[in-house]
Amino acid sequence: AARGGEPLSSLAVVQELDLMQMAAGPIAGGGGDGGGLRSLLSDSVARRGLFICVTCHVCQQFSGINNVFNYSTIFLTSNGVDAATVVIISVLMNVGNVAITVVSVRLMDLSGRRSLMLVSCVGMALSTVALTSSLSCPGHGWTAPLAIASVVGFVMSFGVGLGPVPWLLPAELFAPDRCALGASVSAGSNWMANFVVGQAFMPLSNALKSACFLPFAVVVCGFAVFVTRTVPETKGKSLDQILFELSAHTAQGRPTVLRKPGGRF
Repeated sequence: AARGGEPLSSLAVVQELDLMQMAAGPIAGGGGDGGGLRSLLSDSVARRGLFICVTCHVCQQFSGINNVFNYSTIFLTSNGVDAATVVIISVLMNVGNVAITVVSVRLMDLSGRRSLMLVSCVGMALSTVALTSSLSCPGHGWTAPLAIASVVGFVMSFGVGLGPVPWLLPAELFAPDRCALGASVSAGSNWMANFVVGQAFMPLSNALKSACFLPFAVVVCGFAVFVTRTVPETKGKSLDQILFELSAHTAQGRPTVLRKPGGRF
């Protein structure tokens, strides 16, 4: 390499790298107040990104998805669904989860993050209502097919957007020096919410019986409003554009729509 037409010696390169590392300070090392949680929370843009990411992760768990996987056999059997139908639901539920995960990889770049999360919310809410209806009216010919369709629809709706998008958002809503910590806090909130929901489900099921998934539908509907009002669309935008949009939202209290070059959205 050369600078000013003169070759750089190995010592000069090392000295320049040392200067760059010193300038980066605690951010490069990941320690100290400059790169810690206090610094993250003191930055209004990073704080808003953290608020969005943590809310998405918490609502992901409070949608009730893991209760479907963990307790579906107990829940369905106790509400009058026969063993053969429970087995069919378990198989189709897992097959649908794998299939929609493959599809969602492509959909995220085609449809956008916000759109997919909204589709998830609508599909999960409708599936919950259908499941509650099927369990509230046992003994009819349509009960088992509706229960199968509603559980599989719930899982596949989750896999479209609410499953993958919250894990993607930290990389798109934080500056590079904030991303690792922001993603860690978001993931931690996900696991804490998972623990709370897992502990609360069986008492909730015993109390509400066939209607025990309705509180999760309320959460999903509330989350849809949150996504509409708060979560920026990151599809096709650079990190600088996204951070500017977050800062504008913070200053004005509403999302700012950025135009791409050429005047197109």
